[in-house]
Amino acid sequence: MKNYLLLLIICYISTQFVFGQDLIVKHDGEKLNVKVNYVTESIIVYTDPADSHSYKLGKAEVEKIVYKSGRMEPISQKVEIHGKKDWEKIVVTNNPLSVVGLIKKGEIHIKSAHQIHSLSNIESRDVEKMKKQAAEMGAHVIVLNGYDARAELKKNSDQILVAYGYE
Repeated sequence: MKNYLLLLIICYISTQFVFGQDLIVKHDGEKLNVKVNYVTESIIVYTDPADSHSYKLGKAEVEKIVYKSGRMEPISQKVEIHGKKDWEKIVVTNNPLSVVGLIKKGEIHIKSAHQIHSLSNIESRDVEKMKKQAAEMGAHVIVLNGYDARAELKKNSDQILVAYGYE
């Protein structure tokens, strides 16, 4: 009887410990009961109560955080890409921090007369073409090359853009 009572007390304490944590809900459905330390522009740093180590997650792979106080913070919306027909959903950015936690799906080669560092210097038909290529890869974000004044500009050279997505 004493063992049963002791087991019941241990179960109660352990459930209080788990439910007293923050909850990170990822886009793949995984739920992490952790202690969120802080959130930056691109990452979430948390501590796992089981081993007390700190870990990082990219904000792009997290749907929301539910804090132990009950407050819910939406982090990012999942972009569903089901082939070339969803090309309009593709996000084009020049901020490499927006893809932290995502997987590189492939490269897109664009013929350009000048360095691509923003959407303003890409023709609209080229934007559509590169978004369709990214959609075929299952990616939902394209990162444009950052502008580097030290780089030698080559006329009519291939520009390489990188497409990212979930696993």
